[in-house]
Amino acid sequence: MSCTPRTTSELALEVKNLTKSYGAFPGVWDVTLTVEQGTLHGFLGPNGSGKTTTMKCVMGLLRKASGLIRVFGEEPSGDAIEMKKRVGYMPESPSFPTYLKGREVLLTYGRIRGTSGERRLDEESRSLLQKVGLADAAEKVVGKYSRGMLTRLGLAVALLGHPDLLILDEPTEGLDPVGVIQVRDILRGVISEGRSVLLSSHQLPEVQQMCSKVTIVNNGRTVTEGSVGDLTRRLRGGVVYKAEFDSLSPELMSKLKKIDGVSEVEVLHDNIIRVVVSKDYDLRPLLARSATEYGALLLSCEREEASLEELFLSLVKEGD
Repeated sequence: MSCTPRTTSELALEVKNLTKSYGAFPGVWDVTLTVEQGTLHGFLGPNGSGKTTTMKCVMGLLRKASGLIRVFGEEPSGDAIEMKKRVGYMPESPSFPTYLKGREVLLTYGRIRGTSGERRLDEESRSLLQKVGLADAAEKVVGKYSRGMLTRLGLAVALLGHPDLLILDEPTEGLDPVGVIQVRDILRGVISEGRSVLLSSHQLPEVQQMCSKVTIVNNGRTVTEGSVGDLTRRLRGGVVYKAEFDSLSPELMSKLKKIDGVSEVEVLHDNIIRVVVSKDYDLRPLLARSATEYGALLLSCEREEASLEELFLSLVKEGD
């Protein structure tokens, strides 16, 4: 099977100005997001912010009120069977008939998705159970699965048929650290094949480590979207360095403030300073040369990256 997405569109998923209400209760007011092909895109927001509603609208499980949804350039509809085969979906709390065995669940969902060939489906089911760490539980009834095992099985179902786009709602919920690492490796493998992932998760350090871009929503609206690096730099007003010198004279401080792109120099304590640079380049050589010029020595210098958690809390608080 080809690992190259079967489309000429640059976007795997496009959502614009999506709205959806539950009677008088607004579920989603104005959500916009774009998932580029071959990327792992984080979808973040507090509980009740509209993430799950958005995903269900994309999958056709809920009917949108207004807005645009395109999957590989096509608007999903009831008869868009072939397009829907290209999407694998994992809900936040996957549940399956408790009387079925793990392998039987995959066989059943594979037939529903229209996978051709029983032998091929059986082989894929066994392979996926191995991949998600359920090989030893393949013949165990689902009613005896733990929360983490159900999460693993839900991911295996989403992976059926080698979909070009995965839409995953909390795929590490209930998993131990080993399980989280397995999911991370699986998703990286998906991306390495040129496929795409929309990932909703509360595990912000994992999202920051894996995702190239994120969309943050709050109160049913998109707050921001962009690369993790660009968004965190925007939060801090630039790239931040913490540097320590053996001595710190007024002349050296004045010199540092005049370096191209430096917007802020702050003394933290003793001879340790915080430098904010609006341009994204390596400041360390310039700091070392400036120190030498004024008879000082740069003892240490490290670039401080803002965390996605810091960005998330700032934007959510601002939105509230």
